[in-house]
Amino acid sequence: MYNANKPDPEELPSSAQLLRSTILAFIAAVVILVTIVLPAEYNIDPTGIGKAIGLAEMGEIKQELAREAEEDRNKHGDQSSFLDGILGLFVSTANAQETWRDEVTFTLAPGE
Repeated sequence: MYNANKPDPEELPSSAQLLRSTILAFIAAVVILVTIVLPAEYNIDPTGIGKAIGLAEMGEIKQELAREAEEDRNKHGDQSSFLDGILGLFVSTANAQETWRDEVTFTLAPGE
């Protein structure tokens, strides 16, 4: 089976070119992490760019929601675990039922 031409060794990138590309990709990943991911996910904005483009606000909202969820878990920890135990009895029996599966097989001759 013939899919593609084998490249000549002269056309392949050298080790120096691969190293340079790897370093540039690492630098780009760090820049994206610091300017976009940290402000949007964790409300950490060391450059100030996140605040300028509105990502820091997303991070603030996420942090506030996580803080409220933790407070709710601390307040209602015993009640929710008791309720989860009772509901787990019903859910586990529902999941134990056999799942339905539909399967169709097609056989094709060469050229079809």
